[in-house]
Amino acid sequence: MSNQPQPIPIEERDYYTAEEAKQILGMAHATFFRAVRDGDIPKYKSQRGKYPKDFIDAMASAQRMVAEHLKYLGVPHFNFSKSTPAQQEEEMRIGIACFGSEFITQLDLRIAFQMKNPYSFWSLKRFDPATSHYRVVAYISMFRFPEQFLDDILTGRHIEIDITLNEVLRFEKGVPFSIYIDVLATDPELPEGLRSWYGWLVVKNFVNEILNLLANGFQIETLYTVTATKEGDNLVRKLGFQLMKGKSQSAGRIAYQFPLDEEGTRHLQQLSRREV
Repeated sequence: MSNQPQPIPIEERDYYTAEEAKQILGMAHATFFRAVRDGDIPKYKSQRGKYPKDFIDAMASAQRMVAEHLKYLGVPHFNFSKSTPAQQEEEMRIGIACFGSEFITQLDLRIAFQMKNPYSFWSLKRFDPATSHYRVVAYISMFRFPEQFLDDILTGRHIEIDITLNEVLRFEKGVPFSIYIDVLATDPELPEGLRSWYGWLVVKNFVNEILNLLANGFQIETLYTVTATKEGDNLVRKLGFQLMKGKSQSAGRIAYQFPLDEEGTRHLQQLSRREV
């Protein structure tokens, strides 16, 4: 029988050996002993080659925290961009919660709208570090319609659920056209203060996209929309939309317009520069 003392299991001792500490900290041999020499890693003076377990564990934990933090530095907290099919499914959830399923276009048709005109759906996404993914918190949609269908929407002879692929036209350069802003919705499950802030983020980013379209040769003459709530009325009036008196023939729906003449464009530029 050997009289050699049995090694103490690692979980039962208060120290690591140099090899164990280097492995836990992910350090090369030279780097580890340079840190020991410089006093960045303490060692037991009375026990050669032994390093305090609690300190090594704390240092390894700190390394993981810093690595996780640095992983997301430079990742935008918010992203406003054209909606993907998966994001449109998230938008539908928000729209149904806000307006009811009977007023929300089905997913396959929404995707078809976006395929025909890539400018149709835009969403505000918030980055979630816990999942490393962006989650839709608000969205907006805009369309170019034939003139008669646009008038039908503004008067109330048709409503948004009546839009089919035939009515969705592509944006073309060199051809004057108008844009109908269909929906601006924020996730109703969020606190009211956040919803208001996200709504303003959508507006500010949407204004920037309209200005980009104008700067790239798209001859947008007028922005139109219809509101059905007091909150919607307050928002579009605050943004500078003009009431189209007597236009809407449907109770509860109010039509507005925003001419993109020189004055209107200057106003959009001012909105774009306004602090969020």
